[in-house]
Amino acid sequence: MVLDRGQTLDWLESRFIVVFLSIAITALIAAAIWEWRHPDPVVEIRLLADRNFAIANAYYFLFGFALFGSTVLIPQMLQVLYGYTATDAGLVLGPGAFVIVALAPVIVRILPKFGVKPLIFIGYVIFALAMWKYASIDLGTDYQHVALFRALQGLGIAPLFVPVSQLAYSYLPKNKNNKASSITNLFRNQGGSVGIAFVTTLLARRTQYHQSVLVAHATPLQPRYQEALGALSRYLAAHGFTAPDAALHAKAELARIIQQQAALLGFLDCFWILGCACLIGAPLVFLTRKIRSAGTGAAH
Repeated sequence: MVLDRGQTLDWLESRFIVVFLSIAITALIAAAIWEWRHPDPVVEIRLLADRNFAIANAYYFLFGFALFGSTVLIPQMLQVLYGYTATDAGLVLGPGAFVIVALAPVIVRILPKFGVKPLIFIGYVIFALAMWKYASIDLGTDYQHVALFRALQGLGIAPLFVPVSQLAYSYLPKNKNNKASSITNLFRNQGGSVGIAFVTTLLARRTQYHQSVLVAHATPLQPRYQEALGALSRYLAAHGFTAPDAALHAKAELARIIQQQAALLGFLDCFWILGCACLIGAPLVFLTRKIRSAGTGAAH
């Protein structure tokens, strides 16, 4: 409830959000204490004492955070700024899924040769590069490039599924696999929820920030603003508008352009932050214990 309604109700400025957040934190602490002390817990928190399992769950959280966050941003950006239909915006996501499916059997084959750590490291680096590619686009970027960046993202995601799963189960007893699986799913789902809430909030606030900066420079005291306004007014007057109407529509068009550019910059900021979040995953591999050759490697 907090993550879903937070941005709409302005987060901690809302009494509703404060109350529900307090309930959530209290319940989470109580649940953690109860599960830790129970002899047969539903969520076996003790499993997180295993270093590889704990780091693997951090990976699942980062994965959900960046994947779901970007999956929300990309179609929204394409529809709002580029005028794509919902279908076309959805099709842009297709190449990423195709790359993941195509590379899945390849990753399984090369995993024993290269090992878990290099594949996870490379995967998160490529994931970060894909996000930074999105952070470098402009309003002239075409469909092909946007889809190509999504394919690059898929290239980064493909080396993560099986290696991270093998990392998670490498030192756990086989009889703990079911309970471990519930924890990994929890971290991935929570990462997705937090990622969606984060990018939604960041997009709104960064768009407002960039709009305030751009508007501060769009004043009659700025020569470039006067030049742009005059050029638009003359263009509209040449196409049948009266002089007063041309001036009025020119100001409206400049306001639309400012809003469009502010929104674009907000999206680019979000992609840049997602790239930084992905990059956190790369050096974490150096904190993991060496995986035993007889690791369970349970995938799901």
